[in-house]
Amino acid sequence: MKAVLLLNMGGARSAQELRSFLFHMFSDRHIICSPVRHLLAPLISTLRYKKTWRKYELIGGSRIYEHTERLVKKLTQRTGEEIFPVMRYTHPLAADLFAERQFDQLLLIPLYPHFSSTTTQSSVEDVYYGLKSHGQRPEVKVIDPYFDNPFFNASIIERIREHYQDSSYHLILSAHGLPQKIAAYDPYEQQIREHVAILKTLLPQAGLDFKDIHLAYQSKVGPMRWLEPSLETTLQGLAGEKVIIYPLSFTIDNSETDLELALEYKERAQVIGLLDYRVCPVQNDSDLFVEFLTAMIAGWTSAIKKNDAD
Repeated sequence: MKAVLLLNMGGARSAQELRSFLFHMFSDRHIICSPVRHLLAPLISTLRYKKTWRKYELIGGSRIYEHTERLVKKLTQRTGEEIFPVMRYTHPLAADLFAERQFDQLLLIPLYPHFSSTTTQSSVEDVYYGLKSHGQRPEVKVIDPYFDNPFFNASIIERIREHYQDSSYHLILSAHGLPQKIAAYDPYEQQIREHVAILKTLLPQAGLDFKDIHLAYQSKVGPMRWLEPSLETTLQGLAGEKVIIYPLSFTIDNSETDLELALEYKERAQVIGLLDYRVCPVQNDSDLFVEFLTAMIAGWTSAIKKNDAD
């Protein structure tokens, strides 16, 4: 059996699911490389989940699952292939899938357009660990980072166009931050910068002119130094201006877009004195994103048929 796996982090639809998410995240050696994570994970998840869940309740829990389900349905209809979502920190986990099904060929599509050890590498390794745990050795292909793919970027421009007002607005391309000690050996920051440069070229060509286009990093936690500039600092420098935010490092809306950007940073924007603050949805199950993924899947199936013929 062959199948396509869509890899993502997961999300919380209940307080207990949030506790599980936090436990698995802080247990991940790509997030905390020290063995102390085995002590920190149960402690942090137990202490933080109730307070954090009260924030999640403002958006009714993470919408990552409903968006992913619609995406899977559309891709299944378009490709005729078996498509499965696999989450890194909450169900459905890779191990759950491999306990129930046997596979001969797998295509792994990380729903992160840029490579980071904390996202793509962590998710792919988790898939291999799940396969090994269940004695499976299928042929596996992993899709490379696709931030520079013109068809993928067309799906971003489509979303920005939906919220575009006029050239009096600033566009902030907000990427998920990383601690600098991780970013130092990770290709993520360079890929983000390359992506911003690409979009700065493509957006005017698409007739979307902004007063300026900024890169900023969100989601900083803890006392460590993170990638800069932070979204907070960028917003403070735009007091009295109008802003559109596009969440650059996500393809499926989740708590960091629906809660952090759309609600928490909106409150900060009002305090700072921005005249307008808007957040674009990311691709989710948009037609252009479905077409982009369908093309990647078709390329994989064609390669399989060619190999079988040879």
